[in-house]
Amino acid sequence: SRRRPVRRRTMSKSLDEIADLQAVARGCYEDRFCIPIDSDASDVASTEPDVLSRDAHVDYLLKGLRALPQGFTSLDASRTWVVYWCTHGLALLGYDLHVEDEALARDVVEFLKSCRPSAGLGVGGFGGGPGQIPHLATTYAATCALVTIGTDYAREALDFDAIRAFLRAMKDRDGGFRVHEGGEIDVRGCYAALATAHLCDILDGGLVSGVSAFVERCQSYEGGIGGEPFGEAHGGYTFCGLAACWLARDPNRLDLPSLERWLANRQGEVEGGFNGRTNKLVDGCYSFWQGGCFPMLERCTNMLLVRCIEQSRSTRYSTSRVHIDTSLIESEPRPIGVCAATVFPPKPAVGSASFAANALQGWILDCCQSDHGGGGLRDKPGVGRDHYHTCYCLSGLSVAQHYGRCDTIDVVGPETNVVAKIDPVLNVVEHKYKAWMALIEAKDDAVEN
Repeated sequence: SRRRPVRRRTMSKSLDEIADLQAVARGCYEDRFCIPIDSDASDVASTEPDVLSRDAHVDYLLKGLRALPQGFTSLDASRTWVVYWCTHGLALLGYDLHVEDEALARDVVEFLKSCRPSAGLGVGGFGGGPGQIPHLATTYAATCALVTIGTDYAREALDFDAIRAFLRAMKDRDGGFRVHEGGEIDVRGCYAALATAHLCDILDGGLVSGVSAFVERCQSYEGGIGGEPFGEAHGGYTFCGLAACWLARDPNRLDLPSLERWLANRQGEVEGGFNGRTNKLVDGCYSFWQGGCFPMLERCTNMLLVRCIEQSRSTRYSTSRVHIDTSLIESEPRPIGVCAATVFPPKPAVGSASFAANALQGWILDCCQSDHGGGGLRDKPGVGRDHYHTCYCLSGLSVAQHYGRCDTIDVVGPETNVVAKIDPVLNVVEHKYKAWMALIEAKDDAVEN
């Protein structure tokens, strides 16, 4: 790797860290495309980035399902999450677990069944591991893993009546949800509860009541959504809040233009990926947490148009002239050098999303995959891989490929880089979700008849 230019240090540690990561990202793109440092990257359009190391990622995720090393004991309360990250990641890569390894799929279902609460630990839901109290987040994770496996024995692991009782018990009178008995009330709980209820076909007015009003109170002055009222806008909570409002069929309760502006400003033009908060580092997991919001916002287009029309009708415009000093406006384009914005320029198309989908794919492929073709994806260059980032980097790649342009699969690199399309509200592979809901509906019809 060639030597990087020395940067001048600023007065802010945060700004220095951002600049450091940008320099690393530029280096990744320069090395990958063999671009001279002083180049404007205009001559690299025909060069392909790294391919998706599909087989290596599959091997990494399968190992995570079968056994974890001793160092993972700190994640004992997140074992259901690890199952979801691995099963969902495999499905995105086209590996159908119950077809390829039915014995392992059954073992996964049996493990998840052991995470249901025993006597004295609560009613319904799933804990993070065997013998743990039920929690809304791990209940969502376990449910999504079972949906992804998608078999009859996976469905039978869900006690719908017990889950309904658990969700109702976590419902708070202010419209939100406690994440567990005696736990905090936040946007994450709202999303996990409604998503679980939807996948179990038990979503009702009582669960939905007040959710969108609670999320509205969590939207900050920046436009993003915090975990609770008056909290800082954050990528993960923003996704959960917007998706919860979608599941409640009331997304227009939010200030959607402000939300979209905040989301668009989270994407780094140099790195190509998203950060989670203002003035924070780009992180691979936000490829989904931020990127996954745009397909939902795209579905809000009609609502936005109606709101703009209503606002324009009620606005009184001044007839006085306003003088603008045009000398203060930059007329020359700002040189930004080799970066995701120049190496992966967007393709002109009608119906493009409000984010740079090609740049996001470039960040994931060139900066978030493990070095030397190893399996697993990571937060950013220079850090280790893990199952969490593997799951959400692949989910973000799916969003960028399938939702970056209207009704078009847009792939950076070879066609073999294509991953499965997700349902962006639930973060479950779309065809898995549709098959699951059909299975639930068929079982309900059989009971009624």
